[in-house]
Amino acid sequence: MSETTSGQHKALRDISIVHDVLILKKSHKLIRRMQRVLPGPEIHGYQIWNSSFLIMDYLLQNPPKKRQKMIEIGCGWGILSIFCAQQFKAKLTALDADEHVFPYLDAHALLNEVKIKNKVARYEQLNQTELKGQQYMLGGDICFWDKLVKPLYTAIEEARAAGVKCIIIADPGRPPFHKLAKRCQKAWGSDVELVDWECTTPKKMSGELLIIRQ
Repeated sequence: MSETTSGQHKALRDISIVHDVLILKKSHKLIRRMQRVLPGPEIHGYQIWNSSFLIMDYLLQNPPKKRQKMIEIGCGWGILSIFCAQQFKAKLTALDADEHVFPYLDAHALLNEVKIKNKVARYEQLNQTELKGQQYMLGGDICFWDKLVKPLYTAIEEARAAGVKCIIIADPGRPPFHKLAKRCQKAWGSDVELVDWECTTPKKMSGELLIIRQ
């Protein structure tokens, strides 16, 4: 085997494919190079977290209409946004408080030939004007600290007031996430579901989905 062919095989090993989305592993030479030359993500945006895959699986089983407007909050590398843009032709805005995650998102968007609008903001900075026209608000592994419960609840309030039809937050089931779920259930009753969810792609995993409809 030639050196070139060996290098190509190594590059392919460093790319995973999940629901037709190409994902660069942390061992990929582009990711390693970016980590050397760019400021690192500061708010846990240094990898892809599993809850995004739970939302992907849910949406495949409960598909939205094509070309909906969606916003992913706490997007990190934006793989969920890329999946929605690719699978459902959705128009995505990817939001994160950490500007340093967006080079990783942009690299994956380019690799997967989709366009994603990026926005740097915290949850509590979202307002009805920015959320108006969005049909879905999505977020995976974004309620891991107690101090995130209040700003996330505020973002959900703003989303509902702006007319967002479906909000899906996924989590392994940590205490802050349960606090958020209980607060939402108390406020909006039957509009709120807390659902146990399992998927097998890219591996077997389980967690919970907080689903808020109107």
